[in-house]
Amino acid sequence: MEDDQEYDQQYYGDEEDDEITQEDAWAVISAYFEEKGLVRQQLDSFDEFIQNTMQEIVDQSAEIEIRPESQHNPGHQSDFAE
Repeated sequence: MEDDQEYDQQYYGDEEDDEITQEDAWAVISAYFEEKGLVRQQLDSFDEFIQNTMQEIVDQSAEIEIRPESQHNPGHQSDFAE
């Protein structure tokens, strides 16, 4: 545990106690989008939804019973005709 503290002190100094400013936050955000691009994040999110989240929703849902109903068919006599 002491080794971790020494490592942190050696590489980060007192930076741990510094507040994160708005400029710092924007620098991180800008760097992220320069690296990944705006569309990549959207595509990654969609891929995650399709590959994982959608299946989790299906797995957690109760069984769905599908019952066919009469469909409108022009020119065809149906039970609903007067």
